Amino acid sequence: MVVITNATIGTRLLTRVTRIWEKISEKAQGTPLAYKLSFFITLLVVSCMLLLGSIIVQQQAGQLRSQLSEQGQTLVQLMAQSTREPLLAGDKLALDATTSSFSNNGSVLGTAIISLDGNIISKAGVLHKENNPLTHKFISETISESGTSTTWKWQPLTGLRRQTVMSFIEPVTYQNVIAGYAMVSFSESGLEHSTRQAVQAISGATLLIIALSIGMAFILGRRITQPIDKLVEASRAIGNGEYTFRFKERRTDELGVLMQAFNEMAEGMLEKSLVKNALSRYVSPGVARQILSNLDDVSLSGKRIEGSVLFADIAGFTQLSEQTSPEDLVRMLNRYFTLITCACSVNHGIVDKYMGDGVMLVFGAPEADRDHAFHAVSCALLIQKLVASENLKREEQGLSPVKLRIGINTGTMLAGNMGSCDRMEYTVVGDTVNLASRLCGITNGEQIVISREMYMRDDVKNRVLAGEYQSIRLRGISKPVNTYQVEQLTADYQEIIDRQFEEICLSETDNLHEA
Repeated sequence: MVVITNATIGTRLLTRVTRIWEKISEKAQGTPLAYKLSFFITLLVVSCMLLLGSIIVQQQAGQLRSQLSEQGQTLVQLMAQSTREPLLAGDKLALDATTSSFSNNGSVLGTAIISLDGNIISKAGVLHKENNPLTHKFISETISESGTSTTWKWQPLTGLRRQTVMSFIEPVTYQNVIAGYAMVSFSESGLEHSTRQAVQAISGATLLIIALSIGMAFILGRRITQPIDKLVEASRAIGNGEYTFRFKERRTDELGVLMQAFNEMAEGMLEKSLVKNALSRYVSPGVARQILSNLDDVSLSGKRIEGSVLFADIAGFTQLSEQTSPEDLVRMLNRYFTLITCACSVNHGIVDKYMGDGVMLVFGAPEADRDHAFHAVSCALLIQKLVASENLKREEQGLSPVKLRIGINTGTMLAGNMGSCDRMEYTVVGDTVNLASRLCGITNGEQIVISREMYMRDDVKNRVLAGEYQSIRLRGISKPVNTYQVEQLTADYQEIIDRQFEEICLSETDNLHEA
């Protein structure tokens, strides 16, 4: 009976713990892992202690009940043997002496000798001092059921508290003839008191263990989650671009393997970042991203696109190079190329290549840009403004000004990786590109020349002010090519050039201060 009770209690307790666990898990999604782990460890310890305590209490109560049953069976048997002769002889005095002697035990509530019809012949103890009809009714029912022991609730009429009573009944027999019954009744207050003491002791021990487990669980949780917290910090650092982050701790467990793998991943990402930064110095950032995102498919190929091409070079460069030392000439070219690159970048273009004193810019590749023609013209005007500002500085230093010639064209062209399998570059080719180069060649210094087809585009004509320049004849083309000279943007768009100019100048100033 005890085993079944313990199993039932354990099952119910585990079911409740599981439900509590599920509810807590749903509400603790944003709680730090160390706190959740500490709480779950504490909950597990408390659940185990409660389950263990309930089993111990049940076992102790069962043992006490078994001892009480053995004691009651022994006493009632002795009492039945002692009252055999007085009961048959009708010796009331001897019966009273016997019941009185057996009722002197501290845990015995009362003793009685009962006739076959259920009347009490002799009695002693608290249980039978008063004439309680409920007690007499219980005794009659117990005799008729022919049980050896029973537990019942005794409610005294004298105002005493209600008690749980265990009564043991033994027939008084002589030569297999039942002459009456002997009954001994015990109070279970001692059993209840022992059970309460056990519960209090176990509760105290449980509270102490809970207090200790909370501290130990928190310490253990922190020790377990510290490497995880470091991994979280590392992932955030990598996400912010701090690829130099490394774990210096050396571990031999699974977390150590994970940390080592994380270090190797960070090292690989650092190398890729360095390669990307270095590659961006030789090709445009857009091309660099395209190459790095398709490392397994870098091949000679091209596709037709709609884009714009800008050529710019220095007018009278041969004469200028004769008057300038090679070191100063390189320094000057780098300075102007830097300004041109800045103007190209803010207008969504890429630097295709540097060619001696000239540069080739592409708009609308490798990433599509529906305003590539307008961005190309804006870039040219911005270059003019930056070069003019730089020339003022050169004149203050007593140096000759630099004049740029710019030619722009828009149309269909072939864009992709071109060259050989061992060495290739991303560029654009086609008649559109050739015409842009020729337009650059026919301009005088400080002029921007575009083709008539480009100027007649809606996205250019409505935003750019330009005048007819001249017609040129090209080899292989029967009709002359009409050109226009760009003056400036319309009033609604001129502020774009001014804002970009200020941003580049401010960036140049910040870089100078940092240097």
